[in-house]
Parts: sequence; structure tokens; C-alpha cells
Amino acid sequence: MAHSTDTIEYARQLYIRAHKPSEISDRLNVSERTVFNWIEKFNWKELLAYDTPSIEVSRRINTLTNRENKTKDEIQELRALCQIFGTMEQDLAKAKKIMAEAKAIADGKPEAVEGAISRGNRRDSYQKNGKKKAKAKNDISGIDVGLFDEWAHENLFEYQKLWRAVAHDPDLCRNRFILKSRQIGATYYFAWEAFEDAVKNGDNQVFLSASKDQARIFKGYIQAFARAQFDIELKGQDSIELYKDGKLWATLYFLSTNSSTAQGYNGHLYVDEVFWIHGYAKLQKLASGMASQKKWRRTYFSTPSSLQHPAYEHWSGAKFNKNRSRKVDIDLSEKVLKQGALGGDKIWRHLVTVEDAEKAGCTLFDIAELKAEYSKADYENLFGCKFVDDNESVFPFSTLQKCMVDAFSKWTDVDFDSDNPSRNRPVAIGYDPSRIRDNAALVVLEIPRTLAQKWRVIETHQFKGITSEYQAARIAEIYKRFNVKWCGIDTTGIGHDTFQCCLDLDLDFVVPIYYSVSEKTDLVTRAKRLIDGGRFEYDTGNKELSQSLMMIHQITTPNGSITYGAARSGETGHADLAWAAFHAMQAEKQFFESKKADDTTNDKETHMAMSQ
Repeated sequence: MAHSTDTIEYARQLYIRAHKPSEISDRLNVSERTVFNWIEKFNWKELLAYDTPSIEVSRRINTLTNRENKTKDEIQELRALCQIFGTMEQDLAKAKKIMAEAKAIADGKPEAVEGAISRGNRRDSYQKNGKKKAKAKNDISGIDVGLFDEWAHENLFEYQKLWRAVAHDPDLCRNRFILKSRQIGATYYFAWEAFEDAVKNGDNQVFLSASKDQARIFKGYIQAFARAQFDIELKGQDSIELYKDGKLWATLYFLSTNSSTAQGYNGHLYVDEVFWIHGYAKLQKLASGMASQKKWRRTYFSTPSSLQHPAYEHWSGAKFNKNRSRKVDIDLSEKVLKQGALGGDKIWRHLVTVEDAEKAGCTLFDIAELKAEYSKADYENLFGCKFVDDNESVFPFSTLQKCMVDAFSKWTDVDFDSDNPSRNRPVAIGYDPSRIRDNAALVVLEIPRTLAQKWRVIETHQFKGITSEYQAARIAEIYKRFNVKWCGIDTTGIGHDTFQCCLDLDLDFVVPIYYSVSEKTDLVTRAKRLIDGGRFEYDTGNKELSQSLMMIHQITTPNGSITYGAARSGETGHADLAWAAFHAMQAEKQFFESKKADDTTNDKETHMAMSQ
């Protein structure tokens, strides 16, 4: 089979960005053997010939880091690569230092001898039995603070360097508010910035996220950086205490916005994804309390959500100007904000789209690929920093907020670190394919045992550029991990192939959903009833699901009928996660509609029916 030059060129780009041949094969729907032939035929290996091992590992880490909905194997690979990279960087730093000291000794410079003696003293820290003496917990005494500047110079993109410069500018640093594209390294950078400040200055750092899971990301980044750059293993749960010369030096706090324990902490404050946080008024009071002293910085950063989100008044300055006789001017034009600007409300604002990031040195994205994979509205929202006006949405953000919870804290009966998070309780799966491409979304809902309980989103997955057989295999993996009692699959178009593959795999409870005006209306109205009725919950950190639900609108068909949908343009499926969730909610037909018709049915009987 002949392949177009565009396909081959796309494969080459993926190869350069450290995608495995098997991944390229799945992505482009070509045989793995073909990919290997291209690698040999076009000498693609030569493109990497001058890369050091650390560069190759780093490139693969970037590829996996930016991949959505990673598999368990990919997560394990990423962890292993991070450890390898840390060791490489550490060994390289040690080698450079030793070589520099050796040269200095040869040149007769006495300060180098002191370095050699210092290494000898470190060797003496080992006991005679060969075991290393136990280090003090979270001891940062030995950190060379100059390495932070070196690392920043070598690794930060230009927009990150700007954030760092503003953090050190007393006239600008008090309040920073950054509107950004997704996945440009903002969370990673601010975790690094906070760690640098804590080590250098002994200042407390407070990380406030929408959910406990998001707060963990901050902690993970800091631990990884300390391990890779300084060979220090930082330990702690909701906080990490740093010690210097045997004394408490600074504390890093990792909190979720619904945490009642967030009261009373103080330090430099970092608030992640503010436009997706439920209860923003409460958050503002909390933030003001934690960083009320003038010495503390307050940093807000987020991808945009809805114009109707309360945080938008904070971003626009409308809240500041409310009830003031003299209004201040705040220029929100892209031309101004792309450079960064201090508003009349004393907030320094900055806007960074994915295209801005690329111009500033970020090489993690293929803009053309993103525009092909996402609809125009999705691309502008997720990567172009455009807010969504959800006034016409069936599921406006104000409604969805009532469904958002800190799942990692609230759902104590769900073990998210387990292969079977729901502990064998019945679940429903919803699968929705793109109409044109081989993209798809999958949602796992835990089926409530009674009408009083809620449908809970346990997992969401998005598959891109892979075959129906592969997607069916992924669904089969979900079956192995969960007690699946319903699997609703859209069979209107290309989803029929996946449906058939699931049947071929002998998967039980697979239900075809064939779209029509009446079926789409039933899907959305059922979801609206569950959502408006407070019978639906998902983690507040699942921004992709929120964004997908907000895109559902009421539309009029050419013959004048009213139905529901979301714009689909070109090759891109739109709101796939929302439709997948709706397909899973159709399980209500089987498990609860008979109960509604017969009030005499008790909860025990309902539960027994579900487990059959």
C-alpha cells in the first residue's frame, strides 16, 4: 500500500519527538513493519545521531508527559525515565565538578584542594560496615543555591524566565495572574520557583489546587527536581518541612480548595486552575488570609473556562472596580497582555497561548497537529486562551460546579491507586467515537445502589489516532479492572466497528446506541435530569469533562425539530467526553426506571438486580 508524503513526514516528526515505532503505527494506522522500513530507508536514525543519551531520555520524557490519559505501562515508563534522567544529570554534574577541580589542582589553585577534601569528608560519612549514615530528613543544608540560576538559564522557556523576573521585581511580584494555554509547563515551573525560593530564603510556600489530586502534582514535581538535581529525597504528605543546619527552614503546603485545614497557613501562595475552582468567593477569602502580609506573593494561573465563572471578575478587574467611585483602567487586550502588564488594581497579568509558547522556545507542540485534532472552539479555549460563553449551554458552568467534588478526599470508598478503584461495585461504561477520525472518548461511571445516591465518574479516557481493534482492546482492559454491567457504544458511524470488535471479544452487557433526533434528546435530557437533580459527581480537576459538557447546546434541525448537539467541524469530533458520559448514564434505563414505575421496589432488590 502506497502512503502519502504527508503521512511519511508526520511519521518522521513523531519519530524525532521520541515516539516509539509501535506508537507511530497506532497513531497513523500503518503497520509497525512499515514504520521500521521508513526509519531504515530514510535514515531517520541519523537525525538523532548527535543527541546525547540525556537528550534522548529528556525528549521521551516530554513526549510521555504531554500525552493525555496515560496507560499504566506509560506511567511506569515515565517514572523509570525520570529516575534515569536524574541519575544522568547528577553523574554529569559530579563529573564536571571533579574535572574542574582536577584542572584547578594542576594549575596550582588551592581552593580546588578544599573541594577534594570535602569529598573525602563525605566518604568518611560512611560507617566502617559500608553502610551510609542516615541523612537528616529533608535536609537542604548541602544545596548549592547557585545551581538554581544555572538550571534556569539552561532549561526555562522565555515566558517562564519572564515569570521568574517578575517574581523578583518588588513592584510587580505581589499579585500575578497568568492566563495560559494547557500543557506549557506552568505548574512545573511554579513548583520549581517555589522550591528555589524556599531553599534560598526560607519562605513558606502554599499550593492551593481545586482537588487533592492536583495538589499532588505540585509535590511530585518538587520531589522529582530535588531528587534529580540535588540527590535529596523529600518526604511528606500534605506538607514537606525543609531543614537547614538541623533547624526548620521552610514548609511547603499542598492543599485543596475545600480543605478546612487550609486556614491558618501563610506563605507565598500559588493557586492552580482558578477558572475551574468551585466556590471562588470562599477561595478569595482563604487566599487573602494566607497571603495578607505584604512580603507574600500571590500567584494565580489557569486555562480559561467560562465568562460566567466568578474568577473572571477577578481577571477582568470588574470585582475590583465594583462599588468604587473612581474606576481604574485595566487593559485586557492581547497585544498588551502578551507582554505582561500591571493593571490599575495592582495585578500583573500575562497571557500565553500555545503559539506564544512556541515562539518563546517551547518545542513540545505540533500546532498543525493540534488544530487538526481539535475543533476551532476547543482549540481556542484550550490552547488560545479564549473564554467560553456558556449562557446558551445546556450545562453551564454554574450548574456543573454543583457536581464537582474533591474526589480523592471525599470518595473514601474509592481507591484511585488500585487496579480496581471501585472495589468491584457495578459500573457503566460509555464510549463515543469521533464522526470522522478514529478518535474516541470513554467514561467509567459507578452505578449508584439507590436513587438517593449519585452517579460518580471514576475514570475518563480519550483515544486518538488508533484503530477500532485497539480501542476495543482498551475497553476489554476496563472490563478486567471493573465490574462492568453496562457498556453503551454509539454505533451510528464508525463506532459500529468498535462495537463489533467488542462482541468478537465476548464482552458482556454491550449495548448499541444508534443516534436519531429522539435518541439524542433522550440522552441529553436524561443527563440534565441527573445533573440538575444533584445525582451526578466528578472530580473538580477533570477540566476536560467540564469543558466538554459546556459545549452541549440546543439546536434546531432543518425541518424545525429541537434536539441537542455540539459543533463538529472537519475531521474533529467535539464534546466526545460528554457524549460518552451520556451513553453510560443510559444504564439508568435498566437499573432504575422500573423502580420509578413501582414505588414498592426496595433498595435491596435494586441492588440485587444490578449484581446479576
